[in-house]
Amino acid sequence: MRLRTSVVFRGSLLATTGRRNESKSLDCHQKFLPLEIRGLNDLKPRDNRHIFSKEKPVTLHERFRDFIDWTNIWPAAATFHHSLVPFRVRQGSCKNLSENEGFPPGKYANAELMKIPNFLHLTPPHIKKHCDALKKFCTLWPSGLNSNETVEKHYPVVIVNRSYVFASSNIRDPRSRFVTLQIRLSNLSLDEHARRKLLRLAIGPGPGRNIATYDWNTDILELTSARCPTSKQNSDFLIYLLTVLTMESKKTEKWEIDNPEYDWVQFDWDKSETRRRLFNLLSLCDSEQVIKKNQIKERDFTAELESNPAIVQYRKALKSIWSGNDILNGDQWVKRPDPPKYRHGRLRPIRNIPFVTVPGADEKNNLEEYASATRNLFGLDTEIQQSNL
Repeated sequence: MRLRTSVVFRGSLLATTGRRNESKSLDCHQKFLPLEIRGLNDLKPRDNRHIFSKEKPVTLHERFRDFIDWTNIWPAAATFHHSLVPFRVRQGSCKNLSENEGFPPGKYANAELMKIPNFLHLTPPHIKKHCDALKKFCTLWPSGLNSNETVEKHYPVVIVNRSYVFASSNIRDPRSRFVTLQIRLSNLSLDEHARRKLLRLAIGPGPGRNIATYDWNTDILELTSARCPTSKQNSDFLIYLLTVLTMESKKTEKWEIDNPEYDWVQFDWDKSETRRRLFNLLSLCDSEQVIKKNQIKERDFTAELESNPAIVQYRKALKSIWSGNDILNGDQWVKRPDPPKYRHGRLRPIRNIPFVTVPGADEKNNLEEYASATRNLFGLDTEIQQSNL
């Protein structure tokens, strides 16, 4: 009995395995289609093909036209999306009139509109919402600051930052790090010596011209910096630079005391060497009575000579010549022209070098006034007139 059952069992196993193999072969023929070669097999046209057409989806602003709130749809800066913007816009160009019927591409899938920045998040409703949200954090404007003069008195330093919007992979524009600091020198409470020294340190000949500029009409000093990577660092650097310039200008070094005050550097008639020499020359005292620094022992001719019209004219002529070279009145350093650049060959000999003159000293009107004042001072005009007669 055991033997028979085992034989029957084996037969059933073989039968089941054969059925499984047949089912697998049928599935393979149904799954893999036979290879059809054009020219060898008869190809029958398939009539059961269906052409699927995808309908263009309706944009969001068309579906929710009556319930649209632009401040909620576009709350912050974002890339342009054709489905959200509720107006028609075109951007781009066509190569010829046959392309897109000669019109610029529309907003649907327009890469040109996606590249450029937009200001759709800065509409008047957006700004109103921002102001309403920030209003609770703001305080009233101080009642004492009711004019520009009062604001400048209490806040003399003005820092100017610049922001740019541009299309790039980097969010920082290289020009945004430029920071300008503006201040009026009269607000620093500097004396005449400190003002001259500060201007010489700031805008003297050298790299200072790239950092500092001074307007003699408005008395405003501008400091510009872009050496740091961020605008905040440049602002701190300019404040530090202004502090250093102010502190150094108030110091008086030893070499400044020993240095003589030349008229072509700064012209002050009361302290000028020209006045001292002129008074020593025109005074009626003996040479023993004349002492340096314009002091006379017995007789003082200062008031008498100051009221002399010839000396007044001479003083005015000198002031017109030398005042233009004073740093408090104008720029002392005239920019020289760049030397010529030769592309080939050896260096050529330098010829016709431009002569850099003192501002104001080479003007024809000032020279004529100085010449007439000098002749009148020494009585040369009367001698010339008598010789002509």
